[in-house]
Amino acid sequence: MGDISEMRAVIVILAFVVFTVTLVGLMVSESPSMFMGIAQGSSGTSTDQTASPSSLLAWNQSYSLVLNVSDAYFPLGGWNVLVSKLEWGEKGIFMTTYDSWWIFQWNFDDFKWYTPDNQEVTHILSSGIPSLLLNTIDSEYAVSNNTKYIAKNTKTQFGIFFTWNKTAYATPSNAYDNNSLVMIFNIDFNDRNTSINALSFIGGIFTFSLPGLPFIPNLILWLMIFPAAMYLAFIFVLRIIGAVFGGGGA
Repeated sequence: MGDISEMRAVIVILAFVVFTVTLVGLMVSESPSMFMGIAQGSSGTSTDQTASPSSLLAWNQSYSLVLNVSDAYFPLGGWNVLVSKLEWGEKGIFMTTYDSWWIFQWNFDDFKWYTPDNQEVTHILSSGIPSLLLNTIDSEYAVSNNTKYIAKNTKTQFGIFFTWNKTAYATPSNAYDNNSLVMIFNIDFNDRNTSINALSFIGGIFTFSLPGLPFIPNLILWLMIFPAAMYLAFIFVLRIIGAVFGGGGA
């Protein structure tokens, strides 16, 4: 079989696996909550973290977003979500899901908007972008005190509530203009993204952005997989060079 140098790659891989398993075991035993992330059914913000069984059945995950930036990117229910404030021409909100890897984004799927009684209130801008106009939000609030909407695309749907400081701002548009309108997103079990392909999984590990996985476990996965893979690639390249040019090799 040759000397011990022939086994270096196997030894490195085994060392990484043993080290990682030991480290994960110690960390889980010391702080299980660190590996759990935010509890399902709770908010992604500092709001009340308690939830009754009935509310857990209604919603699987919630997230609060203050509309104080032009574009907000965040994960929700396993989906990558983009929310944009439309402030040129007619004011409103545009929302889409997308796939991503590192700096690349594709497969955008825009949302359409509906009232709780399933009446569509989507407005298609001249650019073809579907949006929820601020005038619609104001009108629904003035007529029926409604601030709840259902946003749907071909992959999923969210329940969305708009809220704001009603003492400071009389209408949703007033809060919007002052960067104080809040969107509360809710997603139920059936609308979560439970699928992942090999490319997005590897990309998620490499960029520390696997959906629903806290940073530290993602880092441990990276340490377990990529150094060993790079070492194997290095040995493989050396073997090829040795075979082609003679001499050389590991």
